[in-house]
Amino acid sequence: MFRRLNSYREITFTIFKLAFPITMGQLGLVLMGFSDVVMLGKYDTLSMASAGFGNAVFFLFMLLGVGTMYAVSTITSIVDGENQPEQAIPIFKSSNAVALFLSIVLMGINYTVIYYLPVFDQSPEMNELGSEYLRIVNYSVPAMLFFNSGKQLLDGLGKTQMSMYVTFFALILNLILNYMLIYGEWGAPEMGLSGAAWATVISRYAMAIIMMIWAWWHPLVQSFKGKDSIVHKSYFAEILKVGIPVGFTFFFEIAAFSIALIFAGQISNLHAGAHQIAINLASITYMFVTGLAAAGNIIVGNHYGAADAEGLRRSGIATILLTIGIEIIFALIFLIFYKQLPYIYTQDAELLVLTPNLILLAAFFQLSDGLQAVGAGVLRGIKDTRISGIIAFVSYWIIMAPGGYYLCFHAGMGLEGIWLAFIVGLSFAAVLLLYRFHIKSKKLIQIFKQAKLNTQL
Repeated sequence: MFRRLNSYREITFTIFKLAFPITMGQLGLVLMGFSDVVMLGKYDTLSMASAGFGNAVFFLFMLLGVGTMYAVSTITSIVDGENQPEQAIPIFKSSNAVALFLSIVLMGINYTVIYYLPVFDQSPEMNELGSEYLRIVNYSVPAMLFFNSGKQLLDGLGKTQMSMYVTFFALILNLILNYMLIYGEWGAPEMGLSGAAWATVISRYAMAIIMMIWAWWHPLVQSFKGKDSIVHKSYFAEILKVGIPVGFTFFFEIAAFSIALIFAGQISNLHAGAHQIAINLASITYMFVTGLAAAGNIIVGNHYGAADAEGLRRSGIATILLTIGIEIIFALIFLIFYKQLPYIYTQDAELLVLTPNLILLAAFFQLSDGLQAVGAGVLRGIKDTRISGIIAFVSYWIIMAPGGYYLCFHAGMGLEGIWLAFIVGLSFAAVLLLYRFHIKSKKLIQIFKQAKLNTQL
């Protein structure tokens, strides 16, 4: 249940308390992808690169749905701040309806995209294997959306631990199934790339089933049931209104990173593999930031619902300062161990030559990547999502993607040119999003003060 946080010390402690389970859960999801890459890399390089390609196309549209579901935690945290946490019941029912609707839409999109993969101009071998991988993991779309329905509801109520436990259970399950189905161990057939895909599907459905049961039967949610104060209304339209811009923000970002993988594949399969290793490492560090962004969203949303603009501003600033500290640490790790980190993924001598320079460049975009994610997160807490989507579009599709293409293919910089464009685009997004939070939070202080005066009069 929400209580106002008056000091930076209280806020920082609460952010850590909320963010740690979210971060660990997000890390578990990334480690599922990490295990696929590592285990397929030991199977063969083409399978590893093809899984990366298929996964990039899958998440290109999947994050439209996942991003939309983030509205559930925003709306739940706001009603909690308004001292109406029992509204979690109709919010959950509406979020499940949204998950079902988005599942139908996104599975249809993915089935269509499968037949047009050759337009991405990859090698015939990668197109074939990438299509096979995408066709299988498409079955996991409903699992991911219903998992997020339960997760985002509990996150919005400040109960962030269960999703961490569920995710790590699924990670262990995925590792076991990968070992069996990729290599044909313990009597299972040797399926290679397809085995990794089916392992992912099974693991995601296990996550969804456990999370949905826990969300509905959580003691806090159970305590709301039957209360006369529940307003039984549909939040379907509100979830879409707040969430679709978030979904498109995620879409624009992942699309830009996916097009970068496509650019790398147009150079060679080897360059695609090097890019996949470096981006996977960057994704692991990024998960720590998404935990902070989600925690910032919840705390800011609580104070927004309570009409406490000064509290929401302090919460946003504390989240930003924590992000700066964590990203500096990650940047130093990349700078110090840039030559050693590729060995986690491969022993391929050519990949070990190509990848270190990309990890060095990844070190330089850690700070801007983290700040743009957290900037968007704290803005979600005040339902300010539309402008964030516009900023994301400009940053990724006016600056980053065209800039990467130009530097790679016309300026003669190759793969490094793509990554330099990452730095510029992410920095642009970070500056604009943080400035917008600064302006909006100061404006809300005046609005809430005026509203309080009007009430007193």
